[in-house]
Amino acid sequence: MFLMVVACSTALVAPLRAQNIRVGLPTEVARETDPQRFSEPHLAVNAANPNQLLAAVFIERLAGTLKEMQAAERCTTFTSRDGGATWRRHEFPLANCGDPQVAILPDGQAVFLALANLPALQPAGGWLVAFHSPDGGITWDNAPTVVGRPHDHPALAIDLTSPTRKGWLYVTTHHEPRNGDGQIMPSVFVARSRNGGKSFDDPVRVRPNNLHNFGEMPAVLADGTVVASFVDDIDSRPYFPRRRAWVVRSSDGASTFSVPLFVNDVCGSPPGFQLSALVADTSDGPFRDRLYFACRQSGGGPVVVTASADRGDTWSRPGVAVGPTEIDAQMLRVMTMAVNNKGVLGVLRVQRKKSGEPCLAADFSASFDGGATFTSPSRVSTSSCGNSPVDAIAGRMIPTYGDYFGLVTTPDGRFRAMWPEMREGASVLLTAVIEVDGRVAAPANR
Repeated sequence: MFLMVVACSTALVAPLRAQNIRVGLPTEVARETDPQRFSEPHLAVNAANPNQLLAAVFIERLAGTLKEMQAAERCTTFTSRDGGATWRRHEFPLANCGDPQVAILPDGQAVFLALANLPALQPAGGWLVAFHSPDGGITWDNAPTVVGRPHDHPALAIDLTSPTRKGWLYVTTHHEPRNGDGQIMPSVFVARSRNGGKSFDDPVRVRPNNLHNFGEMPAVLADGTVVASFVDDIDSRPYFPRRRAWVVRSSDGASTFSVPLFVNDVCGSPPGFQLSALVADTSDGPFRDRLYFACRQSGGGPVVVTASADRGDTWSRPGVAVGPTEIDAQMLRVMTMAVNNKGVLGVLRVQRKKSGEPCLAADFSASFDGGATFTSPSRVSTSSCGNSPVDAIAGRMIPTYGDYFGLVTTPDGRFRAMWPEMREGASVLLTAVIEVDGRVAAPANR
């Protein structure tokens, strides 16, 4: 069953046309009982088969000391071969596991990536590890590939289209090694794998300036060009009032990168920390190779999307608001983006209110004109945040249940979302299909 929303863009487009968004009813993937909570689901689909899905999520145990909670964090994958009707579960033998990512390669292989403790290596924490699967996530190799440490927020992108590097896997992280004087030397870490995560080539560490930068997201254009985003740290000198966002670009398979290309300076704070999102349009539509960057506007504003039509050289500014525009520094807003095979940009936005019900809401908006305008939000789900002692801990530690959520597009042009929420006192991992109808075209005034 689908819930239909007929929406028009927030700006005039010629000719004016209806845009239909139909949100399917959520289906349950799995559930956990107190004190367990799902967090940060990531989702992948086989580009040749929309019925083959792979998801990853980490499970937090919100009880005991902080050290005990971290040691109990586990990462799990779920696979579906019937379009999300049923799911098969696999748990990795990793302690303090978090920030999971998954991808399915064009040949059906899969990779799982996460941060975890490795007791055999010292220091034990913060290791970036990858597991390879020969069959799209049904089975996994026994031993992981160890990429290194110390890392934070690993993110994956796959080359699905280029003639020479199709199937190459790119990983970016926020990397904080220390120099000989013990000083942290933050960089954007980029590693590539040409065999589905079985091994990785020597990484590239991009240190774009003398500031503390946070590596965030990679994207791959249709010809194989790799783009990686990063933002300034606003809590270190010289204490910028807002985060400046940048990208670097590589045309040689992430061997070398361009100078930093400025995106915008509209992102927080507040909030004090908020991941941005980056995605590329690799469709055959009118916006092929357009890049989209999303972040939370400073001062507690809305989610805003900035676009680049020239592969990251220049960007539309200050950006277009997606969803409610009210200013509320106490409200949390997290976004994830994807582009379908017609060039429709979808934005999944999860929002948590400081008080009142529903506490947590997930909405979806779409752009049919290259990020110039967005449809009014279509409700995906709402939920209560609960009032148990475990719920109180979750509200402090993982208030939105993650810094990112699952959103992919399937070969038939539909979107599929995945997110966790509380239902009937249990942490539930949910997924829903979102269909979009409407002609993709540039706005008349551009």
